[in-house]
Amino acid sequence: MSSFIVTVLLSFIILVIALLLFRFVGVPVYQVRAVNVQNILKLAISGQATPSDWDVFIGIPIRQDAELDKIRCECAMLADEITERQGKLVFSESSRQTLTNLLQQVELHIEASDNL
Repeated sequence: MSSFIVTVLLSFIILVIALLLFRFVGVPVYQVRAVNVQNILKLAISGQATPSDWDVFIGIPIRQDAELDKIRCECAMLADEITERQGKLVFSESSRQTLTNLLQQVELHIEASDNL
């Protein structure tokens, strides 16, 4: 019985320490930056993007940057024009052109933030 009480107390202490650590250090946050969007678009245009790369990109809202989130949403709308071949995503010609235009917007966004 005493070992049970010791186990429960140690578990409680570890839980409290973990919660305090997250409270004062902060919870890990996934933030997508313009360079990340630029990289995934380049991979997609070149036919090197994997389904998991693409799913992570279009599945997580970019709350800290409305312009990048708008680009992410436009990419998500291309879902009907994507096929998978040998573990890579293949985009139609029109969707590759759309991705190229979006890539240009991202590059302008990067240049604008570099000038700040």
